[in-house]
Amino acid sequence: MKDLQREILNQVVSGAITAEEGAARLESLESAPPPPTKPAAPAPELRQVRVVSRFGNTQVIGDPSVAFAVADGPHNARQDGDTMVIEQSPLTDDATFEFNRPYARVSIRGFDFHRKLTVRMNPSLALRTTVQAGNLAIEGVKGPVTSDVQAGNCTVEGFAAPINLSVAAGSLEASGRIEGGSSSIRCQMGEVKLKLDRSSSVRISAHSTMGKVAIEGTDGGIVGSGAGTLDIGCTMGDVTVSIG
Repeated sequence: MKDLQREILNQVVSGAITAEEGAARLESLESAPPPPTKPAAPAPELRQVRVVSRFGNTQVIGDPSVAFAVADGPHNARQDGDTMVIEQSPLTDDATFEFNRPYARVSIRGFDFHRKLTVRMNPSLALRTTVQAGNLAIEGVKGPVTSDVQAGNCTVEGFAAPINLSVAAGSLEASGRIEGGSSSIRCQMGEVKLKLDRSSSVRISAHSTMGKVAIEGTDGGIVGSGAGTLDIGCTMGDVTVSIG
């Protein structure tokens, strides 16, 4: 609209049209209906939840009454394609840094380690988590679970789909059932304890460099009919798999 108005004014200035003609054209532009706008493209359907836990305590709970995911506690949330990303943030909006003398003590106002983030999500969705110097507890999520523990602690209870667990430095405990698909555990310098339900159907393979892998209660690393696969790699940590 502004470009058309500018063009009409330029025509009047150059003498291509009279001032009266210009006024009439400007009036017709103002009375003309606005051009139709294209409807906004619908957002992609959410299929996955990603939770990042930093310097605090985070709990993820599978809740069938939730369509996607809701969070309560210090966090930032956004949608990235088909993924809802929820990041724990122990920093409040009024966070400030101070350097106090005479003891040269550094303090951070608005930084609260004790504030807890609780995420309730539909249990059928896939879940990806990252733990960075924090504690994360996952309960009742039935979709595929991927957890990357860079430094901290993570527990997973009641999983019922393929899992992919990675520990760089920290501890991870998981219990649930594998009935198919491809699962993996990677442990660099931490500890992993995995308890598989007896109703699982999985074939387990393991390899280690300087770490230790113990597989207890299986017949040659096979549970049930061995429909799924679980590949375990351990560098300098400890991995224990038990059946119960």
